[in-house]
Amino acid sequence: MRPHELVDYLRMTAVDFSPPVRSLIDTDFYKLLMLQVIQAKYPDVKVAFELIVRDKTIPVGDMINITELSKYFDHVHGLRFEKSDLYYIRGQDLHGLNMFKEPFLQYLKNDFRLSPYTLQRRDGQLRLRFEGTWSQATMWEIYGLATISECYYRSVLRNVPKDDLEKMYRRAMERMDRKIEKLQTEPGLRIAEFGTRRRHSFLWQEYIVKQFKKNLGASFTGTSNLWLAIKYHVDAIGTNAHELPMVLVALADSAEAMVDAQYQVLRDWESMYVKSLRIMLPDTYGTEQFFKNAPAWVSEWTGFRQDSGDPMTRGEAYLEWNKSRNVDARTKLSLFTDGLDVDPILKIYDRFHKRTKVGFGWGTRATNDFEGLLPIPHLRPFSMVCKVVEANGRPCVKLSDNVNKYTGPKEELPRYLKTFGGAGRTDDKVFV
Repeated sequence: MRPHELVDYLRMTAVDFSPPVRSLIDTDFYKLLMLQVIQAKYPDVKVAFELIVRDKTIPVGDMINITELSKYFDHVHGLRFEKSDLYYIRGQDLHGLNMFKEPFLQYLKNDFRLSPYTLQRRDGQLRLRFEGTWSQATMWEIYGLATISECYYRSVLRNVPKDDLEKMYRRAMERMDRKIEKLQTEPGLRIAEFGTRRRHSFLWQEYIVKQFKKNLGASFTGTSNLWLAIKYHVDAIGTNAHELPMVLVALADSAEAMVDAQYQVLRDWESMYVKSLRIMLPDTYGTEQFFKNAPAWVSEWTGFRQDSGDPMTRGEAYLEWNKSRNVDARTKLSLFTDGLDVDPILKIYDRFHKRTKVGFGWGTRATNDFEGLLPIPHLRPFSMVCKVVEANGRPCVKLSDNVNKYTGPKEELPRYLKTFGGAGRTDDKVFV
């Protein structure tokens, strides 16, 4: 793919109907893994998701044509899983196990529909909400974010001259080449591409996946994007997300049940996938309390994912927890996924790779690093998420290891801190 091809596509989107998301498998693999659990165990739970733009300096609502955005959401809402999609999903056996069961595949074929959405512009920001059964609403997260992200950058670049756009894409390619060269100095690295939700565009994400496959060799473990994994014959990578404990904790009726709900997520996951994909995500309500309260069987899980707080202290906490359980950390995996770029990846790898298995999920800074390539504002990546906010009418909360990643009503914060504590939480700026 050459710069002029990316420019031609960008120009074409200004005049033709060009949905950023064209297939239901243009999503992160973990969403399907979670959907199977949700559909099997919680089919009647009602939820709502909402868009949260953490960076208030980004005028998302002013930049995007809301009529055009609605048409793209309507397009996604009308999509169905194709026969070929189901063929590939059925064949996913990354861990020597057919991960998707036949009743679930029949559900995708015959019954799966996305929930309705509501979209408004208010005070320069978008107000976006998806509401329905958990099975209907959950898949909107990635479709919604990827659509908004690409529409935003189309708008930012719409009036830039063609020659300048070609220069921008050429510089972005050169920037990625330099990043890959740095990574090639550590052949033991294991990196997956995790950048679907806040990508510059689908075509740019596709270019990045091709470059990783071509140049990183065994260091490239795969992509979270199922469509691209299928197209480029690489592994689809995914585990689980904060959404599961956020809903189960919200549904709990006592403080004790709230604490246990974190581990019910793991029990549900293990019952569906047996020993596959056993990567815990401990930071939803604080990593320290998660390890402190974890039942003995949790130490049998394959590893943990760090997604907030300081990666060095969180990584050390996991190693220390394994030591306290008489577990050899060299048999475990530490997966780092929080706002990474090349230099932090190399520093984290240097600190931990001789003491435990280490992996990285490289997201926004892989698929959307255009900051400074043109002298125009708002080209940088920014922090935008789509979080579950209600479950059966109850508010959903995420504390996080970083206080600036807190989501939920402010009035719920004291109750959650009383239940889970606030040990180990830091106050770090959120870039992406």
